[in-house]
Amino acid sequence: MKNAFIILLAAVFYGATALAAQDASGIYQVFVSRGASSGAGDQLILTNLLSGAQIRASVNGERYTIVGDEILYYDRAAHRVRLVGPDGSVRDHPFMQPSAASRRIDWLVSPDGGRLAWTITEGSSSALMTITTVANIDGSDRREVLVDGPRDGIRAFPVAFSDNGDTLYMDYQPDLIGDLTPFRQYAGMFSVDLETLDVAMLPGEPGCFCGGGIGRDRFLRLALTEDLRGFDVHLYDLPDGPRVVIPALNLTGFTQGGDVLISSDGTRAVYALAQVRDFGTPQMSVRSVFVLVNLVERTQTALTQPITTFVRPIGWTDHDSAILFTSPTLDGTWKINLADGTLTKVAAATYVGLLR
Repeated sequence: MKNAFIILLAAVFYGATALAAQDASGIYQVFVSRGASSGAGDQLILTNLLSGAQIRASVNGERYTIVGDEILYYDRAAHRVRLVGPDGSVRDHPFMQPSAASRRIDWLVSPDGGRLAWTITEGSSSALMTITTVANIDGSDRREVLVDGPRDGIRAFPVAFSDNGDTLYMDYQPDLIGDLTPFRQYAGMFSVDLETLDVAMLPGEPGCFCGGGIGRDRFLRLALTEDLRGFDVHLYDLPDGPRVVIPALNLTGFTQGGDVLISSDGTRAVYALAQVRDFGTPQMSVRSVFVLVNLVERTQTALTQPITTFVRPIGWTDHDSAILFTSPTLDGTWKINLADGTLTKVAAATYVGLLR
């Protein structure tokens, strides 16, 4: 019964068809329970889908990312990038590391899981230099693709690989501010051709410091309306298609939006939208909704009634008929059915991904 439950839960995250096509003995579901280990660190929980056996690793980390058959994270205390294997062992990443002088390291995994892009930012706050490197996940074919700066308070930040892997999309990110906003937001998005190393601003950029998303050769950009009633969605077909504007919802005061996810067929997108009052004070209140964007019919629809915390969509599931989401303030993983807006809690811990 326990194994059947685990496989059923895995199907929520991974898809029953995909599971049936693989040997589940080599697949691990990965969750993180924040503040659950000794010393108020995090606990990574790896569950084998066949046996149900769990392996736990206590870490002091952030930005947990699946890379190959390991979990990549940044160790805050050690200022190192580390990997956790399926047996719970922890080791330093062999080649992607900040130097002692680095202010920041950020990374991105390609859609096929085969390549890494990372940025290392150094220098003073008024003269930031960012070096961007791309390599296969085993370290081969490693090369610098962009050296940017010096810039006052701005660093280059990796956003996405193109679907064919030929282009790296990035942002001129305000240093430090991006980590304080409830959703990932962008200021000036651009592309780096990984063959020629040519750099070009994306259409309509720079924009407001607002959310955006790239996928299936489409670029979506949120734009806050002048009357603060929500976000128009600006849609472009890359590399240089004309702008299509999808009008905002009428949700006055919902002025924080981001974490845009585009569906696998490129016909829909979802993003998180929040109303925040008394930000940063003990009286702060939050109301969040998810917005579904139909990129064919050019419409936006609120999926949920307001949720009283920040939420972040993390993936499409059930053949793109539902959205998985987590919260930066609460442990747990939830699912929203797009057809009727039903919200279901599917795990007590925060979902990271699958090792396979």
